[in-house]
Amino acid sequence: MMAFTCKSCGSNDFREEGNYRICNYCGTKHIITVEDRQISPIAVDLQDDVSRLLAKCIAEPARAKKYAQRILEIDPNNVEARRILAASMQKNQSSGGGCYVATAVYGSYDCPQVWTLRRYRDDVLAKSWYGRAFIRTYYAVSPVLVSWFGETEWFRSMWKPTLDQMVKCMNEKGVEGSPYQDINW
Repeated sequence: MMAFTCKSCGSNDFREEGNYRICNYCGTKHIITVEDRQISPIAVDLQDDVSRLLAKCIAEPARAKKYAQRILEIDPNNVEARRILAASMQKNQSSGGGCYVATAVYGSYDCPQVWTLRRYRDDVLAKSWYGRAFIRTYYAVSPVLVSWFGETEWFRSMWKPTLDQMVKCMNEKGVEGSPYQDINW
């Protein structure tokens, strides 16, 4: 018989709640079918899960912090997961926040498009009360949206043309896309 595997993260560590099997790593709910109930439990090698999650940290930098936290639930002494978390915390402390949607779309907080948007945020938006109000609203809403949808192709496809156009206009108006260090405003 076959072991049940999470379709989102590949884990085989689940808990059952009612008619659902919930992945303990990523939280994805799977409906339990009659066929699923016939799957026999197997011995789980958690080191395979740690290796898979470490690979996901590299492949999906936007969710590396979440995967590193999952790794530490399995192996609290995992040095690599601690390094990833420390780097994530240092990045969050050094920047006044992140361009969440742009980071999800472009795959990195440090790329020319996101540098342009961050520079515009700090040099233009942060200078007016309505710009600061927009920034506060954006930072209240966008992390939730990105945590729900940021890894989906439709979300990135929906936002990429708009962000590309915004970045192009900003570049034409002189906003640079060169490496940028956030300012604390």
